[in-house]
Amino acid sequence: MGLKWLFAALFSVLFRPEDFWRDARERFREVNAMKEYAAPVIALVQFAKLPFIAAPRMAMLLALIGFTVDVAVLWLLTGAMVSLAGAERSESIQHEVMTALCFSLTPMWLVEPFGFAGAWRWLVMAAALVYTLFIARLGLQAMLGSGEPGVEAFSRKSAFLLAAAAMISFLLQGGLIRFFTSF
Repeated sequence: MGLKWLFAALFSVLFRPEDFWRDARERFREVNAMKEYAAPVIALVQFAKLPFIAAPRMAMLLALIGFTVDVAVLWLLTGAMVSLAGAERSESIQHEVMTALCFSLTPMWLVEPFGFAGAWRWLVMAAALVYTLFIARLGLQAMLGSGEPGVEAFSRKSAFLLAAAAMISFLLQGGLIRFFTSF
């Protein structure tokens, strides 16, 4: 997948999520969403934060830490949601949940540069979290099959996990930025 596909997917997830998820189960069956979409988007966001930090070495260190935190949160969240789904689900649930999360967390990743916006960062983060939960609900229903029993209850339970993980990531990265820029 190329850069054109990446930006088309980014635009589609943000502005037309219903259309994006409509045929997602078949379209993303062979796509590694972490490698093809999530890692490049996280890297682009980390590079977008570089101008806000005056020291170049510190900026690169914070970009690496931010990338690592975002990827770790994505992996941990996937594992927690697969465990929440239970053992009665098929083996492909990890791929389906990972795909749904990789695309659904896009708004949370894109607001990370607003961590430097002072008091407004909480408002921006809250709006991104609400939109992330909306996209995640659509994504989980599309990837797991909205007609299957228990998917609606699973998406409600996973919303709490998603919100908690997003808040922890946002607070952790904000704390690390303050810690490393205080030197």
